[in-house]
Amino acid sequence: MIVEWAGSEPFVWVDDEIGAVDRDWVAAAHPGPFLLHRVDPARGLTDADFAALHAWLRGVARPPAG
Repeated sequence: MIVEWAGSEPFVWVDDEIGAVDRDWVAAAHPGPFLLHRVDPARGLTDADFAALHAWLRGVARPPAG
C-alpha cells in the first residue's frame, strides 16, 4: 500500500473513489503530510485538480539538500 511505501514522507493519492474511510485510515496510519485528492470520474483530471495538487506540493516542498 502507498502508506507503507511512503513511510513518513509526504505523498499524494489521486483517485476517483476516495471517501471518509480512506481519509480516516490514512490519517491514523501515516505520520507525515498527505493529500487524498478525489477526481470526478466523469471529468477526469481538470485544470482545477492540477492547481490543487500544485498548491499542496508547493506547501510541503523541502529545499534541496546541500
